[in-house]
Amino acid sequence: MEHNNMVEVHDLCKIFNETNRIEHINFNIHNGECFALCGGNGAGKSTVIQMIIGNVKPTSGEVRLAGTPVSTKSQQYKSLFSYMPDAMVFPSVLTGYEVLKFFAELSNVPDERVHQLLKQVGLDQDKDKKVKNYSKGMQQRLALAQSLLPEAPLLILDEPTNGLDPYWVREFKRIIKEEKQKGTTILFSSHILSDVEELADRVAFMSSGQLLVTDTVESLTKGEDRSETTLEEVFFSLVKARQ
Repeated sequence: MEHNNMVEVHDLCKIFNETNRIEHINFNIHNGECFALCGGNGAGKSTVIQMIIGNVKPTSGEVRLAGTPVSTKSQQYKSLFSYMPDAMVFPSVLTGYEVLKFFAELSNVPDERVHQLLKQVGLDQDKDKKVKNYSKGMQQRLALAQSLLPEAPLLILDEPTNGLDPYWVREFKRIIKEEKQKGTTILFSSHILSDVEELADRVAFMSSGQLLVTDTVESLTKGEDRSETTLEEVFFSLVKARQ
């Protein structure tokens, strides 16, 4: 049975304590859509992503990928997505090539794909350097490469442009646009709203563990009087209205 939604998040809650909680998160991500989860530090974006991939168990609510309930044990569920964390720690004694080769073997991905991705993220000249000698930006690009290895139907990226210089932010956006053209569904979190405006079809704004709004970028940035505004202005007005 084919599902129109790659991701379904229904009434998702995670209660850590009285002051730290994620409450009543609801959104769907359509097949082939680029969807951004936005908000400031501590808004709850990463926790929502961790519940979607099965690393954090929700207090209540439900997550489904292509109709399949979240499960850390199901290989079918894990095969539906690939994931780039906001900070990925690689074994420092391995080279960039060895790291990517290790992940490729876990996913039965051929060596040709490893070399292709090293070139795509600009690390082909540095593939034999140990990861401990990589800059923050180089490690971030290696993390992006590992997430692209399996060519899963859903790509999940948590703050993917952290540590990237302007050139590689531009290249990252190009890569994401290419993935979307292939039909990949993309979920990414970001607090850089100009990037979101350029990449996302729809956006969900979070603040203090709550979902403020979910809508298309076009609807949010065009007022009722047809005047243009930015996602940044929309976000701050939403937060202010909640205070």
